Amino acid sequence: MVETWHDSWFEEGSRLIYIVPPHAIDDALPLQVDPRPSQTTRVFVGRIELITPATRRAVEGAMAVGDVSAIERFGRFLDPILNRMVSENPASADRIQELRAKVQGSFSTGACR
Repeated sequence: MVETWHDSWFEEGSRLIYIVPPHAIDDALPLQVDPRPSQTTRVFVGRIELITPATRRAVEGAMAVGDVSAIERFGRFLDPILNRMVSENPASADRIQELRAKVQGSFSTGACR
């Protein structure tokens, strides 16, 4: 499974990969099978993007020198990173909006490669 998703799970940045608790799966996605099996086991893998201080410094450093190619390495994860940066420092909104305009099309929320 890891090899199958390698290109999209192991891009630039940090993420936490975990096994979703069975009760969460059953609550979110109830399963009904007819005829009912004697046993059902479902395993879901979750992923959370982590915006670490190192990630933030990398994006800020690339922004400071105008290194668009370094910024684009964050791909579809760039948008949440920039959103977090703006929420933590609203004064940076104009500068970040300029950056978004430069790299627009390089990322989009929820897009898969």
